Amino acid sequence: MTNDFKPIVSRKFDDPDTTFNYLPYGKGSMVLRMLRVQLGDDLYRRCIKTYLDHQQYKNVTTDDLRKVIEELSGRSCDQFFDQWVFHAHHPELKANYSWNEKTKLAKISISQNQKLSEDVLLFNFPLTIAFKTKSGLVEKTITVKAQSEDFYLPLNEVPKSVRLDPHLGLLAKIEWENLPVSMLDAQLDDTEDMLGRLQAIEILKDKQDQASIDKLKKLLNHDGFYGVRVEAAAALKTIHTQEALQALLDSTNQSDARVRQQVAISIAGFYNEAALAAEHAALSKEKNPEVLGQYIIGLGAYSKKSETAAILPLLETQSYHQSIANSAITALRAADDPAAAAPIMAALKAHETEFPVRSFVNGLETIALLSRSEQNRDSAREFLLAYSSHKRQDIRLGAIKALGLLEDPRATTVLETFASASKESLEQKAAAQSLATINAARKQPDNLKDLRDTVLDLQKQNRELKKDFDTLQKKFDAKAGKSSKR
Repeated sequence: MTNDFKPIVSRKFDDPDTTFNYLPYGKGSMVLRMLRVQLGDDLYRRCIKTYLDHQQYKNVTTDDLRKVIEELSGRSCDQFFDQWVFHAHHPELKANYSWNEKTKLAKISISQNQKLSEDVLLFNFPLTIAFKTKSGLVEKTITVKAQSEDFYLPLNEVPKSVRLDPHLGLLAKIEWENLPVSMLDAQLDDTEDMLGRLQAIEILKDKQDQASIDKLKKLLNHDGFYGVRVEAAAALKTIHTQEALQALLDSTNQSDARVRQQVAISIAGFYNEAALAAEHAALSKEKNPEVLGQYIIGLGAYSKKSETAAILPLLETQSYHQSIANSAITALRAADDPAAAAPIMAALKAHETEFPVRSFVNGLETIALLSRSEQNRDSAREFLLAYSSHKRQDIRLGAIKALGLLEDPRATTVLETFASASKESLEQKAAAQSLATINAARKQPDNLKDLRDTVLDLQKQNRELKKDFDTLQKKFDAKAGKSSKR
């Protein structure tokens, strides 16, 4: 939610997406999470149950929930709802840490760096800070409300690690600017703090030194939680150095398919011979279709005839929901070889009922994209037209959209029958968009013709101006000659 520059509650209804977008759901769920952390589980559950009981079968507003919480908790929630619901965005925090051994004070500097506007304000919120020392866990809570502020927190001994928002009770982007390496290492080694290890990975992925790569490789191969191993593999892709790729290539033998899949995705994010060799090797040894599919998709980036030849047989490889064939289609789309369109049409026709709708539509769109630069698009056009009247609406819509991607003017007659229908429908809208795409493609040669005509006109004008200039020059020379004779 990095671009949520509109509030959850808005009185502007220019577009349905304004109301039915991710904000009421994604951000709304996190707002409820913050309420739960601040109220405590028992009080939060009582508030929600009371709200549901009182408002059953009624139309409600956000304010109805606020009133129930205030009544049962005895605290004002005006500021909470104002900044998290009626205003936009979230805090973007940068933090600095230092320790004073003499005073036994930990200094935490917090700055709010979100771009302020009428809808995005400075936030006022509680922030929990967790310190781990030799003696155990110490938690402190501060209130952040200024744009930049220093907090001094007394501790009995130097902390081994420090964590902001350890219970994930705050919707915020948090960045450490100077967390000591020793503290980061302690966080990575803390087997009791899975969230802390995940947050440490976020810091490591912005580094490109060998030490950071080694730490991520260790997590990828030895951490006890698969989610940490997945994030470590993703971080190595982000670092994107040859050393990071080598760490991934050394870590393909993962027992958990979810981790193997992310390793495959990360390897496919590199474009070099070592990654290509790993992808080819996986074709014969990887048994999980979802993992294999990521290696297949990686092959499509190389756009070589040899890679296309390796991918084409996979269109006929049977797997659950044709996932391997769908990955092959995606790879062939990336390879952008028009010769692959015919094999894809054959695979879709032969296994139509075995493909999930989304995968089948992916095939239709790929056929269109591979064929649109061809001089003869008849076979692709007829194939797509046949599916424009399919009994399943999703496939009809996919075929109509694909006809637009094909950019073949000979499809306009059929598309116009959909676009001109008297009853408004999804097909009508899709056909109108496809017609617009085809018309835009048809205008491109006209635009080139206009450009050529303009150039010719300018050249003609230039010749005429040069002729006029030459005439003036001759007249000037003639007068100058007369003057010299006198």
